[in-house]
Amino acid sequence: MVWSSPNPERTIAVAMRRCYSTKVIEDIEAELEQKGTEYWKYLLTKCLQDKSLDVLEHFTMTLLVEGAGESEVGNLVRSFPYLRFTPLANSDWLLSLNARTLVELWKFGDGKQFAESIISELDAKNVSPLFNSLAFGEGIRAS
Repeated sequence: MVWSSPNPERTIAVAMRRCYSTKVIEDIEAELEQKGTEYWKYLLTKCLQDKSLDVLEHFTMTLLVEGAGESEVGNLVRSFPYLRFTPLANSDWLLSLNARTLVELWKFGDGKQFAESIISELDAKNVSPLFNSLAFGEGIRAS
């Protein structure tokens, strides 16, 4: 993990509320802080249940991928065009993606194993534990 959006769950919750509110962002943020993380959990759950995945695009991350071959990267990019790989040295790549793309990777066959490695990295860095639990469950992190 090189970088991720700060406070990703809060960012997604703000985006979710902003979709259905005419309030200014500062008022939405104050409301979210007052209601607390249980309300964020409610909003994230609703987003995932309703498949309103566009708000997940506000949570972005950048990772270092080491030892990946060009053909492997090419296959992922063809299947998931919103992955952004930047070549570094040898077989190393800088990968940029958002949480929506991560959810799609995890749900659709070819990318699941790769998504699980990204989710494990997020967990290791304690990035978005609430989102990870709701979107991907506890099972993959227990292994």
